[in-house]
Parts: sequence; structure tokens; C-alpha cells
Amino acid sequence: MKSEKIHTLIGDFLHGDLPKEIQRLFRRWMVEPTDRKAKDQALLDAWNELLQEPATGDYRAKLAEANRRIDALERPAARKVRLGGWRLAAAVAALVVLVAGIEYVVLESCFGRYTASVCLVTARNSKGEFELPDGSRVWLNGNSRLTFPESFDEEHRSVRLDGEAFFRVKPDPHHPFRVDMETMQVEVLGTEFDARHHKGARYAETILQSGRVRVHIPGLRDPLFLKPDERLLLDGRTGRVSVSPVAATDYSSWTSNRLVFTNKSLSSILVNLERWYNVRFSYDSTIDLSAKLSFQIEYESLEETLRLIERIAPVRYKLHGQTVSLEPK
Repeated sequence: MKSEKIHTLIGDFLHGDLPKEIQRLFRRWMVEPTDRKAKDQALLDAWNELLQEPATGDYRAKLAEANRRIDALERPAARKVRLGGWRLAAAVAALVVLVAGIEYVVLESCFGRYTASVCLVTARNSKGEFELPDGSRVWLNGNSRLTFPESFDEEHRSVRLDGEAFFRVKPDPHHPFRVDMETMQVEVLGTEFDARHHKGARYAETILQSGRVRVHIPGLRDPLFLKPDERLLLDGRTGRVSVSPVAATDYSSWTSNRLVFTNKSLSSILVNLERWYNVRFSYDSTIDLSAKLSFQIEYESLEETLRLIERIAPVRYKLHGQTVSLEPK
């Protein structure tokens, strides 16, 4: 691995910037012999950077925390977990993504509804592509979690989603594929669709790209069926459900590292940009969040995208670290 990536990863760990879900995998990677010299040098450099900071109370707290983290690395837990063939391959793949791309994707054991289950977790600024036990493929967007059993049972294939994912389901007429979210369940036989809902969020949605899906919503007696290029939106606060025609590929463009907005409201765009760039937007009530915009981004930096929005929307921006403030022109 390139030394600058090792420096970045270790620096993030010592400063407490790594998501909690991946710290266990980081520690395992850190004590492995590969790239030993580069790891030791990066650890020393990060420590020296802390020593050069002014001796304030915050500085002493940072040193104490970094020292605690280094001690934890030097005393790795002795407990080992044996994984089956599929889980071992998935764990190795997740770890490779972690240390080589510094895109925080982690596989972990989960408990709860699904026994002997697996969780795939992505941080806010990362995405991951995975193959499920039945051969179906899933693209997991940032700040999302997908839970599923090590092997599907004889009746159906069920997964649990918190966040956003695009599914390419392997056809199997005898074993329906189900995606459980907090406020709805999507059931298919073989299709491509996007599903999105974060725990506690007001809205949940499903966008069908190909095939056919059946959506079950608590409180509704009959399921709803979607056709390709249709979007179902559920307002969890009011219980209102709407189905509208859309360009489904616009909603799944993030899987190919593009974001496409076609006549989308500014409020919806900001939510997507927060996950895309790992930033927070702040604004007051004078901003017209219902304004409709159309544009596409792929490799643009955050500031390039903000300048574009400034040209086509009645807003100005100010960037403060990871916070973007918007104000009317």
C-alpha cells in the first residue's frame, strides 16, 4: 500500500476519526507484518505531529487518547473467531477495501432478528459492492447498513436495510427476495431496484429499474405493485403513499460514481450531497428548498459543485471545514 494512504489511515485512527464499526478491523490490520516499516513510520509521524501542538488542555487530552489507542494496538485481543468460507472471503474483501482504498466498509457479526448473520456497513463518504449468498449483487451507499443471514432459508431470501442500496436480484421464482426497512417491505423474484430509508427518517422510497416489485406497507390492507421507471414514496409522518413516473437510472447513478439530478428539489439535492461529500449543510428559512434544479456531477470537487449550484440557484455558499452555509442572494 502507498505510504501516504497508510499515514492517512493511522492519522484518522489516532484522532478518533474512524467509524466505530471499523476500528476492530483496523487493529487487526495494524498488527499484521505487512507494510510494517511504513506503519511504524506513520505511527511515529502522527505522534510527532501531536507533540508539536500547543500544550493546552485539549492538547493533553489528545495525547492521552492517542496513547490509549497505541496501547490498544500493542495489546491485541487474544480471542479469535473462525469464519466459514463465504464469510471469510467477504471479511477479507472488506478489509482490503478498508486499507487499500481508505473507503470505510466493514463486515461484522450481528445479532438480533437474523441469527448467524452478517452486516455490511459503510461510512458516510464510502460505497461498496457485494455479492450475497444467493449470487444477487448489492451496491451499498454511504452511511448504510445491510444485514442478512449466512445462507438464505428454504422459503425466501430476506435482508434488512438501514440506508440506501441498489439491488440486482438473481431470479428465483421459488424463493422471493425481500428487503425489510423500518416502514416498508419490498418483495421481488428477480429485478433491479433502489431502496432507501434511514432509521428514524421521515421518508422511505423504492425506485424500480427493471422487473416488478411488490411493496408491503403496515396499515395498508393490500400490497402495491411497481412497474419499471416508477417511484414509490412513503411519508412516515402522515402515512401518505405516492407512486410517480421517474427516470429510474437517475436514482441509481451513484453506483457508477455519478449523481444525476433531473428537476429535483434543492432539499433533496442537499441530502444527497451531504452523503456524497461527507459534509453538513446549514441554512435558514429564507432559502427556497423547493426550487427545482437539474445537473450532473461525477469527478467534481465539493467547491466545484457548490459554485455550480450558486450559478443556477438563488443561493450563495460559505465553506467552513465540513459545514456548508447557504444564504439567499
